[in-house]
Amino acid sequence: MEPLLKMKRQVAGFVPYRKNKSDRYEFYLQMRDEHAPVHQNMFSVFGGGIEKGEDLLNALHREIKEELDYSPEQVEYLSDFETGYANFLVFIERVGADFESKVTVHEGKFGAFLTFDDIVKSQIVSPIAFLITEAMHWYFKE
Repeated sequence: MEPLLKMKRQVAGFVPYRKNKSDRYEFYLQMRDEHAPVHQNMFSVFGGGIEKGEDLLNALHREIKEELDYSPEQVEYLSDFETGYANFLVFIERVGADFESKVTVHEGKFGAFLTFDDIVKSQIVSPIAFLITEAMHWYFKE
């Protein structure tokens, strides 16, 4: 039997992270605005759709330049995460304490560093951002 949803959207996702003064990991997420196609007024990951014929890393760099006016320097491929509508190919990068002074958020309301405890307690974190940061949290604990 053929599935009704034959092709899911391919998305390049990006999560900068750092350790805070308490030696806890923080994840930089985007507060999406009311015009976002999904996850309006929620924290989610930066990134976007991979265009037909576009190389994955080129898509990632294009999206991050558009959304944060930032050029990632040492991204690492974390994993793929699948939702009902998209496949997220997620990259992470460890950044310094001065990261926020190096970026300008062009999409959404703003960006913010959140600990995993903040994310767990929040009612405004998208399901995909929760899945990704949970995976990062457990990966870093090992």
